[in-house]
Amino acid sequence: MRRIRIIKSIRRLLFRNRLRLVLSVSGIAVGIACEIAAVAVGNGAREAVLSQIESMGTNLITVASGRFTQAFGRKVQTTFVTTLKPGDAKAIYEGCSHVVAVAPVEQGMVSAEHDGVRTGTALLGTTPSFAGVRNYRLAAGRLFDKGEDKLSMRVAVLGQKVVRALFRRKDPVGETFRMNGIPFRVVGTLMPKGMSYDGVNLDDEILIPLNTAMQRVFNLNYIGYIYVEVTKKEDMQAVEREIRNILRERHDLNVLHEKDDFTIQDIYTSVSAANETRASFSSMVAAVAALSLLVGGMGVLAVMLLSIKERRSEIGLRMAVGAKSGDVLFQFMAEALVLSMTGGFIGILLGVGGVWFMKSFAAINVIISAWSVTVAVAESAMIGVLFGSWPARKASLVLPAKTLRE
Repeated sequence: MRRIRIIKSIRRLLFRNRLRLVLSVSGIAVGIACEIAAVAVGNGAREAVLSQIESMGTNLITVASGRFTQAFGRKVQTTFVTTLKPGDAKAIYEGCSHVVAVAPVEQGMVSAEHDGVRTGTALLGTTPSFAGVRNYRLAAGRLFDKGEDKLSMRVAVLGQKVVRALFRRKDPVGETFRMNGIPFRVVGTLMPKGMSYDGVNLDDEILIPLNTAMQRVFNLNYIGYIYVEVTKKEDMQAVEREIRNILRERHDLNVLHEKDDFTIQDIYTSVSAANETRASFSSMVAAVAALSLLVGGMGVLAVMLLSIKERRSEIGLRMAVGAKSGDVLFQFMAEALVLSMTGGFIGILLGVGGVWFMKSFAAINVIISAWSVTVAVAESAMIGVLFGSWPARKASLVLPAKTLRE
């Protein structure tokens, strides 16, 4: 009964100095909010990795012409060569074990025009196997076939952004449009894909047969990429070694003892590199959260020490009329817990609100979890116990006779 009265008096005592209360809980609130936001960003990044792997293709290996490095999650070409040929894709398919399909690609930017509307977009010349290798799905119409590729026919499959830009709400299948002044007939449209791991809008693309792109649009005899689909993830390293051996032999690099004139990279490595920036951001937010929690804990400590100093006579009087040291210890521990838990609950509200804002208005992929909220509550309680135990112990050791004489 006595401790129930103590708990009821805590609210009145804490709100005696509201400015001090605000300052003491603000650090904890900011720390908890940052922590919830960091966990939400991390969860969103993990989901984005899985989504990006699925959108790019299953167990995908990319062979790029020249040498590339990763910079801020993007591939940057450091060496340009013209040695990668469509025949290399056929050699990889025939010479490598555990390969499901290959898709050679040559790409570039073009100007597309229809009915007086013009837009710049990415053009990918490739083979019919590309859709399966890269996990593209049709929204309407069909893909071009091997015969159309062999005959270099002017047929195209459009991404959704290109459809909206050129045809508005009209069905484009069967319509004719121009790319760099060359007429093409639309035979199909693609389902929406969104952004790739390196920031490329996969809906802003046009697919045409590889021979058509090389002979009628780009006027080239080499390609930029070969996409290779492997049977399962465990076989990817072995397939990479086989691809390297095949291409070095075909490009006469073994004889000349030169470095590779191509870059081989699997989808998992690429996505992991692209997410290093996201991980750095999450780590920075987590560091801010830890610092804020430490500052908040020090605020609780300072408030409790000031409270004990101001209330020494009150503590002495209570102990003189029968209160035990345990009662005083319980009261100040309860006050510290109320301070830290108040800051924690405010931080949870701020964190959830911030996550909702990022998701709704900043278009950031974030996922809040019940686990992070539970941890936030536990951390708030832990801060109250850790930073409130010493002041509470100090208050319980006050000597009644000495304080009453002061």
